[in-house]
Amino acid sequence: MRAKEIGIRKVIGAQRKEIISQFLSEAVLITGVALILAILLTVITLPFINKMSGLGLSINSLLQFKILLPVLALPFVIGLISGIYPAIFMSSFIPAKVLKGMLKVGSGNVSFRQVLVVLQFSISIILIVATTVVFKQLQYIQNKALGFSKDNIITMGYYNGLTPQYNAFKDDLLKTGLVKDIGRSSRIPSGRLLDMQGASVMENGTAQPVKFDLKNITIDYGFIPTFGIKMAAGRNFSEAFKTDSVNCIINEQAVKELGWKTPENAIGKNLTYGGVDGKVVDVVKNFHFESLHQKILPMIFKLPNRDGLNRTSIKISGTNAQASIAAVEATWHKYLPETPFDYTFLDERFGKLYQSEQQQSSLFTIFSFIAIFIACLGLFGLSAFTITQRVKEIGVRKVLVASVPQIVAELSQDFLKLVILAAIISLPIAWYAMNKWLLDFEFRISISWWILAMAGVLALIVAFVTISFQSVKAALANPVKSLRSE
Repeated sequence: MRAKEIGIRKVIGAQRKEIISQFLSEAVLITGVALILAILLTVITLPFINKMSGLGLSINSLLQFKILLPVLALPFVIGLISGIYPAIFMSSFIPAKVLKGMLKVGSGNVSFRQVLVVLQFSISIILIVATTVVFKQLQYIQNKALGFSKDNIITMGYYNGLTPQYNAFKDDLLKTGLVKDIGRSSRIPSGRLLDMQGASVMENGTAQPVKFDLKNITIDYGFIPTFGIKMAAGRNFSEAFKTDSVNCIINEQAVKELGWKTPENAIGKNLTYGGVDGKVVDVVKNFHFESLHQKILPMIFKLPNRDGLNRTSIKISGTNAQASIAAVEATWHKYLPETPFDYTFLDERFGKLYQSEQQQSSLFTIFSFIAIFIACLGLFGLSAFTITQRVKEIGVRKVLVASVPQIVAELSQDFLKLVILAAIISLPIAWYAMNKWLLDFEFRISISWWILAMAGVLALIVAFVTISFQSVKAALANPVKSLRSE
């Protein structure tokens, strides 16, 4: 505390304006030094943040005039705001009371310092909950069964120039022993279901248009085996059945929307799609063609009339991926020597669907640690300030044979109450905010009570460890020193 220093200065003739000016100058200087350190830390940690979050942030963005000017003004604005209250408050001290030790600081029931601690820990708890929920949702997405196999599948574009030689191309791939299946389609899982045409079914002898969007995917005979899509009833398309050129396969969701009760009831039903009359020969079980942000839509699969096949999907051996890809590339160049061999793994495509969530998880983790650290600094300062004011009380308690744990518990309880208050305020906010965030997913976790409890308990533990440093130090101090002035 600088109260006695100010009291002495006022005794020797220092004016109130001089004291206020000194406080404000010190506040601006400290904030300026903090800004310099912040910029240095930003330069040092920016590569790490970019790596964790997948962002491409650059320190050069600060050099824009519209950003640089507010940044340079920060020390003056923050310094004045933070220094004006203590400057006016401290300069108003009566020297006689200060020098006699009669000054009482922060004697009210609620101080601004306590409000700041509650606010800081509230933000920390919200970020802890957010980090946990995002992590659990990402874990759920990664582990949820999609209804097909996405592992060891490479995908690439399909070129019509390959069509006359496709059967030979497929046979050569399978002969390598490193390729299990190959299929073609208009779209592949991890893409969006955008294609649709008008559909109608026979009801009471008349064609009735369906009242929902039936999404269309054009496939060949190898698509369903390549992806390991399970059948609920019926059979896959087969070259042995010439009528399959007009027939179709639908998913369980389409059966439900059409009101056909069970997959078995749907087999053999007439279904007109895109003006072509055909029958349902197979019902596949529902699977997640799109990301888990979207619900499972009713789908229809048709064989191509002429074109319509845009993608090739190849199921390779999982034991030797490099050799498998090399074999596929060699076969590819054999039949398409002028066409670049460009492929992606299907599981990587699905991973990119949740790239923004991955970035959010990384950023929440970083900011959670920063917020907890700042909250601990605030609590450390408040505890140091409060314990300094209670030094004589601690000395009396030690003289009266109070143990160190008793003193630590006594000193800690007021601060822990602030953290509990922060938890009471922040947990409902965190629960509401993260429930809103989860609504963006059609398939999502529920926020369990233990996530909220864990955030509150973790904040209490961190707070107690922070407070204990000051509390134990005060409890172990020699009471004679604190009582000597009495």
